[in-house]
Amino acid sequence: MQRVDLRNLTCPEPVLRTKKLFDDPNVEAAEVLVDDEVSVRNLERLSKYLKASVSSKKTDKGFQVTINRLRDPNAILSIKEEYPVKDGSPGAKSTTVVFLSKDTFGEGDEEFSRTLLNLFLQTLFETGQRPQAILMANSGVKLMAKNSAVLKVLQDFQKDGVEVAACGLCVDYYGLKEDISVTQITNMFAICEYLTSAEKVLSP
Repeated sequence: MQRVDLRNLTCPEPVLRTKKLFDDPNVEAAEVLVDDEVSVRNLERLSKYLKASVSSKKTDKGFQVTINRLRDPNAILSIKEEYPVKDGSPGAKSTTVVFLSKDTFGEGDEEFSRTLLNLFLQTLFETGQRPQAILMANSGVKLMAKNSAVLKVLQDFQKDGVEVAACGLCVDYYGLKEDISVTQITNMFAICEYLTSAEKVLSP
């Protein structure tokens, strides 16, 4: 059992260091100490990627996350394995990822561009298309704020099984940690995995 203290590290360092630890096929299990629930959630996502079991508990020093490898250490779970393409029918989940790096649709008048982005998401939902994930980074995380005009449609996508998540570092930067659930916060490692594994990335 490996024991590592990853407190006081900026996202996504705890995930990257844990991933590097499990890159060694001889490592079967690890106890990872982190600061907060966001880091716990990110390690849970990593555990799914690693096909590992995971448990966590709060301690007087932070949070202790225990990760145990379940299967062949070389059998890494790919995004495509986790979310296979079902078919081309409306409502079928594809390996398309929507990546929103800003809170507007393209460039131009800001108010009009925000209206266009809302229209884009509403139209995508009404046509029955369900991307694998909708990911937000930089000012795109503002779309998940409580006063966001597109929050309702993002919630509708999530109810239909679409992964809707925001970059944790960006959430902190824009002061939105109180607005966004820990279950909807991801990290740059997971975002990179989604984007590089997707068959198509839409970034309006």
